[in-house]
Amino acid sequence: MELERPPLSLTNRLFGNELEVVAIDEDHIKGTAFNIAFMVWRRRTLLVPFREGIELVNRLAAKHPTGVGVMQIVETEASPPDSETRKALATDFLQHKAIQHFSMTYEGADFKAASVRGIVFGAQALARPSFAYSVHATVADASRWVASQNRRLGRSDEWQAIERVMQTLRNIHLEKYPTASG
Repeated sequence: MELERPPLSLTNRLFGNELEVVAIDEDHIKGTAFNIAFMVWRRRTLLVPFREGIELVNRLAAKHPTGVGVMQIVETEASPPDSETRKALATDFLQHKAIQHFSMTYEGADFKAASVRGIVFGAQALARPSFAYSVHATVADASRWVASQNRRLGRSDEWQAIERVMQTLRNIHLEKYPTASG
């Protein structure tokens, strides 16, 4: 499936920082703001969009030589990535030299949500990334953590602005694809 390139009208001003939506399809949406690559995985986590996420990090790193962050949310209806995508996560993302912090959110308080977060955290630990990483149960918690990591890079981005970017991306995706086909 070819990714739709969003029109410039999807670029918004949020808290004085620009959100640029760089890719959207029925499975995911990606954007940038501050020094952060934001990704929402809603249905399938496929290798091609995942590799494009790595390229997004490369482009963002060129603009932010002190380092970048990655903030992802995996929606509860998303299917697990296949083995090739998991390998790319471990070898390409979790070993990327420009990434200074990496966050993944899987919302929910039930056993399944806790299990998914535990598996992801364990997989990240086994990959032994050179940067800080975390797994969260809410976007607000992830946003607070990302803001604290950005402060270590000399940035002053407010966690509320970071949360607003992620929620805006989620809303754009839901508006464009109200139901994910199966």
